[in-house]
Amino acid sequence: MVGAYMKIRNVIFSVAVCCWSIGLLSMVSQAQAQTARSTGLAPMIRLGFIPGDGKTELQKSSDELAKLIESKTGIRVVPYVGSSYSDLIDKVAKREVDFAFLSALSYVEAESKVDLKVLLKKVWDKGFYYSVLLVRADSGIRKISDLKGKRIGLVDQKSGSGAMYPIMAFSRAKLKVPTDFKAIIYTGSHNQSVHALKTGAVDAIAIFSNDAKGKDSAWTQHGGLLKDVRVLWASSAIPNDPLCVRSDFYETQPKLTHDFMFGLIELNDDAKVGENFRRLLGVKSLMTATSQQYEPVREMQRELKNISLPGEDL
Repeated sequence: MVGAYMKIRNVIFSVAVCCWSIGLLSMVSQAQAQTARSTGLAPMIRLGFIPGDGKTELQKSSDELAKLIESKTGIRVVPYVGSSYSDLIDKVAKREVDFAFLSALSYVEAESKVDLKVLLKKVWDKGFYYSVLLVRADSGIRKISDLKGKRIGLVDQKSGSGAMYPIMAFSRAKLKVPTDFKAIIYTGSHNQSVHALKTGAVDAIAIFSNDAKGKDSAWTQHGGLLKDVRVLWASSAIPNDPLCVRSDFYETQPKLTHDFMFGLIELNDDAKVGENFRRLLGVKSLMTATSQQYEPVREMQRELKNISLPGEDL
């Protein structure tokens, strides 16, 4: 009996030592991972964001997003918020940014400066969105040709929904840009364009919309009532903003690229933190994408290559 007792006691002791050792190794592993991150030894990527409404708020949300991604993937993310579309493209071209969330148009623009690979695209309502021209409902403006001699509020020369697509619509309606308008004014953001139309600073604005009828657009998202405006025109479907990686980065670090890409997908689907991840990124979801999906944007760019876009900032 004593011998059996001693054997049982030795087994229990061995199991306890094994569990303690595993726990200790786990603690050491976690400490080493934390040390690696704090000393910069963890893998690192530089992630760029296109400018948006309220740079301070966007910088704050991108910082939070970077921490969330690191906690999930172990990849240290250094966020960069572009001061303009062109600024972010330049940073990618100079290899100061590795991955970037670009607009559909800025991605196509960037292709002339740097070789990029499309990984994912943002999803708000569907996998695409629209450009819409809005005028006040009481303006008497009923068709695009009525905009002749009016003040037009555009977002930025590099904005697809906020400038390029409506400029193409003007051209197709035989309106000469900019001579047929009283003024073309760049507001700097979709939110500011909404404000400009509300205050009467412009007669029409071009903004994004998740549907062709403007029911879920920059106007309604920034406190505007749909009954107060008229949708004068809506574009064909525009593919959503892509997440791109520099091709040279992908070729030299394919595993890190895939770890980051699939880490974002896992975060999007995570039951615990997915909602916060989507909130910080400002999307309903993420989905895989390819370069070919942006061919309609390239066609639009080719059509407008001979049209200059002079104007003034608001």
